[in-house]
Amino acid sequence: MRYLLTLLGVTFGAISASAQSYHVITLPEALARANSDNPQVNVANLRIDKQRALIPGALSLSGPELIFEAPTTTRFQPGVLLPVSLPTVYKNQRIVQEQQVKLSQREKGITTNTLRYNVRTVYNNLLYLRESITNYRRQDSLLLVFTKVTETRQRVGQISRIEVLNARSQQQELNYQLDQTRARVRSSRIQLGLLIGTPNDTSLRVTGPFQRMNFAPDSKLAPLLASDSTFIRNPQTSFYEQNQQLSESLLKLEKKRRLPNIIVGYLNQGGPESPLLYRFRFGLSLPVWGWVARSRINAAQTDVAIAKSQITLNQYELRGDYDKAIADYLQYQEALDYYTVTGLPQAEEIIKAASDGYRLGSIGYYDYLLNVQQAFKIRQGYLDALLSFNQAVITLHYIKGE
Repeated sequence: MRYLLTLLGVTFGAISASAQSYHVITLPEALARANSDNPQVNVANLRIDKQRALIPGALSLSGPELIFEAPTTTRFQPGVLLPVSLPTVYKNQRIVQEQQVKLSQREKGITTNTLRYNVRTVYNNLLYLRESITNYRRQDSLLLVFTKVTETRQRVGQISRIEVLNARSQQQELNYQLDQTRARVRSSRIQLGLLIGTPNDTSLRVTGPFQRMNFAPDSKLAPLLASDSTFIRNPQTSFYEQNQQLSESLLKLEKKRRLPNIIVGYLNQGGPESPLLYRFRFGLSLPVWGWVARSRINAAQTDVAIAKSQITLNQYELRGDYDKAIADYLQYQEALDYYTVTGLPQAEEIIKAASDGYRLGSIGYYDYLLNVQQAFKIRQGYLDALLSFNQAVITLHYIKGE
């Protein structure tokens, strides 16, 4: 009795440990964890903090110059000179640095949008692999029954040994494909763990049905065509627009920097009895080397032109990617409609008819194999089409920044 209780305790403990080793995660949870725990997001936040920390440095005063002169030729008098730029220069330097902060924030938006795309892709792939394993297992169970029936017929002399060997080889090949699919599942789980900030985590399990993702409520082509506002939420759009604003701010700053600088200082050029007012110095630093300012302004103007061209190029690339994703969306939508209405019901009928026919002897060995393989090929084709359809939807959401 004690041995039985011990055995039951060990068994239930193993079952409990096995259950605890699995971590079921939903898609919204995976997206939230990737947005908070992925190292790329942490790096993006640090870059924002760095640019924000440089804002006080926009008031970049030059260090005072400590000098000693002997204007009375009797002793050295200490003095100090401080060159300062016009207030408009410091104002524009602050504006530029604030634009740098905004640019880093837009860059983080690109990072998070890419993370959402990757998480959804891996999650969709795991759901697909889970259904593929189910499909292989069902096919394996049918082939197992088929192998037993074949062995029975071989013993009574109805079929030859080669047919039994072929049946076993078909089942072994299916088991190999099943093992390969399980290996892909393990790899995808590790990839999902990396995305959500838990490297080498193979305990993750996805949940939910493997079904069509939503993109548009109707199948008409007109609402799917790209317009001027289609990519307004895409973070790349805001990034390049912000980059243009930064380039324009830098151009304004270079124009302000060609203005003279002010020099203020203090030096007693007389004795201790000299008036305080005449101990101060005032002057201007003249930008006589005009080619230096012109070259910087010309370079800044070129940067503005480049930024504008990048906006046009980005819109061109997004539109091309969007059109391709729409074409894939429509293609696999048509394929899914076929499989849902025609293909899958036919596959069920083929499996039932082939199993009954072979068991009753109305069809032969090769006819049964061909029919069963065709039926499960249809099922796998449906899963492949659903995977590609969902991937097209994921891509469309990614391009639109959703």
